[in-house]
Amino acid sequence: MAKPALRIPPLPASLALLCMATGAVVLIVLTTLALVPLLFGLGLLACWLVASLLLGWAAVEGLAALERWFENDPRFQR
Repeated sequence: MAKPALRIPPLPASLALLCMATGAVVLIVLTTLALVPLLFGLGLLACWLVASLLLGWAAVEGLAALERWFENDPRFQR
């Protein structure tokens, strides 16, 4: 039977595992916190896109209403 190449006593092994688990939790938390501004920025960009589309649509509708008013108002007829 082959002898294990690396034998770590239980106490140092448990401390190493505890440190690795703590480090993993810290990395997960920091990664999540780093994603918050990115997601907030993407949401803000989506809101600006929707707002600009609605503003453009309102401008086109306003110009169409103005054109109909120019065509139907007798003050603008020659």
